Amino acid sequence: MHSRNTITFSLLFCFFIFNDLQAQKDSSSAKYWSAGSKEIWQTVDGLLDDPNLSGATWGVVVQSVTSGEVLYKRNEQVLLNPASLVKLITTAAALSYLGGSYNYETEIRADGTIEGNRLLGDLIIVGFGDPTISGKFTNRDVYSVFNSWADKMIDLGVTEITGDLIGYDKLFAPSAPGNGWQWNNLGEWYSAVPSALAFNDNSVDVSVSPGDIGEEAEISLSPDTRFITVINQIRTVPADSASSITIKRAPGSNILRLEGVISSKTREIVRSVAVENPVEFFLVNLKEAFHRKGIKISGRIKTASGMGDDFSLEKSTALFKHRSAAFSDIVKVCNKNSHNFYAEQILRTMGLAEKGYGSFENGISVVNRWLSKAGIEPNLIRLEDGSGLSLLNLISADKFAKLLRYISKSDEFAMFYNSLPVAGRDGSLADRMQNGAAANNLRAKPGLNENVRSLAGYLKTADNETLSVVFIANNFLVPYTFIDAVIDKICNRLCILKRKK
Repeated sequence: MHSRNTITFSLLFCFFIFNDLQAQKDSSSAKYWSAGSKEIWQTVDGLLDDPNLSGATWGVVVQSVTSGEVLYKRNEQVLLNPASLVKLITTAAALSYLGGSYNYETEIRADGTIEGNRLLGDLIIVGFGDPTISGKFTNRDVYSVFNSWADKMIDLGVTEITGDLIGYDKLFAPSAPGNGWQWNNLGEWYSAVPSALAFNDNSVDVSVSPGDIGEEAEISLSPDTRFITVINQIRTVPADSASSITIKRAPGSNILRLEGVISSKTREIVRSVAVENPVEFFLVNLKEAFHRKGIKISGRIKTASGMGDDFSLEKSTALFKHRSAAFSDIVKVCNKNSHNFYAEQILRTMGLAEKGYGSFENGISVVNRWLSKAGIEPNLIRLEDGSGLSLLNLISADKFAKLLRYISKSDEFAMFYNSLPVAGRDGSLADRMQNGAAANNLRAKPGLNENVRSLAGYLKTADNETLSVVFIANNFLVPYTFIDAVIDKICNRLCILKRKK
């Protein structure tokens, strides 16, 4: 999220580049690492005790998934901020509670009658928290779902709606940032707030391309909507100049201020920004999509939450429903790409399914019940969101080790395991350990927050023994890549481990 700390960067850069290359060399040139318990412990200690990390706090557990034997541990019960490892808790609980075949539904309803080509009344969209109405499951066509709804309306003979377009958003709590989210990051895409009706991850993608030298840059939005106002102050500079742009959203608004310069040799810079009032964002884009398809909506855009307690669905009739992709595929997007918005939607979906209202509190009650089944006492941890974005989350490494071992014996394990990034291959581990022994072996979720770096998942040793690994580093001043190099070297070593009997 997050700016990198560059204290003593020149010295540290040389170290972590060398360390990373050495980690690759160690794991690729040596076929096996034959080691007993004492040597494993000493080796990991040696890497974690680097003097550059003297002020950092590590929570680490390396454990055999089958036997439960702990090969290494450090500060395993110390409460630390785990960053995105929280998603492991959210998705594991949701796979157990909702099941991999669960589908989100969005209902399209009418409060009125169809006469000829006109719906005489309101069109109501009932949201249950589907996070997938975007281009992620439709070959990057962000309007695919909305266009399909327009086609279904036309199939019903409707080309004009005389009433309002109403978003029924009462099944989720009002959209708001999580407790402990950083206020200065709330405009960033990774801080998009949850909502009952969500479109394009509740974000807008801003593309910046060079114009004529000395003139304004060319700006395009996806989705291309009047809901967003752009103030473009980016200028195009000659090819020998560097590009530097900032995009800021004014608090409480959807006004984007674009500043900086873009080099004429730069092809395109794309940034994503979270929107304010995501339900209205959904409805405006839906109305615009219908208009392009030739469907006129004469009335206004309204939200049920803004219409008071008198508004209900009792007199409306269902026209059709939209169903999402399977939940197992949704979890894969959440974990592979560390998608905060998906995690927050999933947490509230559990609350909706359990108690009929998608709030943080209701979702956490489901999570806490699952944690208890996994042997993790909820009162010994602190969870303030479902994604790990909050700086107030506190969980110790041994709790994640318990989670990994518990779910490995569950019916949901294959779906959970397949949702994790693969080292050197995909997701948020695509660029790490590409040439080491851990490549295409380690499956793990990394985490990143201010002065937090973490990783938890599974790997196989040269003995074909499955180990769970948990690393949580807090309160360090070195660049994040320095922490990565330490973690990666340990994982590469463990992947070639042959344990001495």
